[in-house]
Amino acid sequence: MSATMSHDDYNIIIKYVFDICGIVLGDDKQYLIEQRLSPILDEFGCQNFSQLAQKLNSGSTTFLTREKMLNAMTTNETSFFRDEHPYVTFREKIMPDMMNTVVQRKERSWQRRGPKVRMWSVAASTGQEPYSMAMIIADVVSNKGMGLTTMEDFGILGTDISSKVLAKAMEGKYGPLEVARGLTPEMRKKYFVQDGDYYVINNELRHIVEFKAFNIQDQFTQIGSFDVIFCRNILIYFTDDAKRKILAQLYQTLAPNGYLLLGSAENMYNLNDEFTTERYGSTTLYRKPASPAAASTSTSFSSPLDLPTSNIFRI
Repeated sequence: MSATMSHDDYNIIIKYVFDICGIVLGDDKQYLIEQRLSPILDEFGCQNFSQLAQKLNSGSTTFLTREKMLNAMTTNETSFFRDEHPYVTFREKIMPDMMNTVVQRKERSWQRRGPKVRMWSVAASTGQEPYSMAMIIADVVSNKGMGLTTMEDFGILGTDISSKVLAKAMEGKYGPLEVARGLTPEMRKKYFVQDGDYYVINNELRHIVEFKAFNIQDQFTQIGSFDVIFCRNILIYFTDDAKRKILAQLYQTLAPNGYLLLGSAENMYNLNDEFTTERYGSTTLYRKPASPAAASTSTSFSSPLDLPTSNIFRI
């Protein structure tokens, strides 16, 4: 079985990846692609990369072929409370606003079904991001709920293009190395049930988190509206035109005064001017203003709110 591919074969493969999910792969990624695809060439019914390129270029690939390529090509680097500071911001800045939002929506004469506040983890991967959000919600509700809010007032949707990582996220079962990244022993004890050497997300968190396969390049019409969106470390893989379209849809999907968090290496410069921006510690927050006239303003927060802290979120 061939372990290397020609430049022509590589161009066909990266074009196929771009066509099915919009991810841009440069000339410097050939070795990475060879590493990921070499072990599974036989799963495509191919003996070498030339045969795989011909198959992908034929225009008659099956759904299974597409899924195998997506699972192999998408990057799934993640961990609980990755980068730390967005979750500090989530707890100290965003959650107090969301608690107030829950109370305000409960006081209205009409009652909308389901959670009063919805959140979206756009690239949920194997589930660490949405479950990290759920842990913070559980902690804040238990400390500050005062009977006015419950876990059921919040809902988190985790989406990803890869069916393989979503299956693991839905299982909610993690090995020792996975829980060692970002979780303290206290957190593991509080939010997981130990199963041999593995740790399984408890029902309290699982109850408010759901998962769904979704390609961020598709239309968002079936996703609904959200008050908080984590879209971290995903825009970096797309062209500027694709980023503009994604950000425009995120803006439409976000509720007025809602929050959008991007990755630390991502920004909206020359891509979108509809969001307002705020700084909280090391985190840049993008918000959908309550009125269009409020756009393009900026507010800086130099210190945390005067809220009780918990060691559970000091990763």
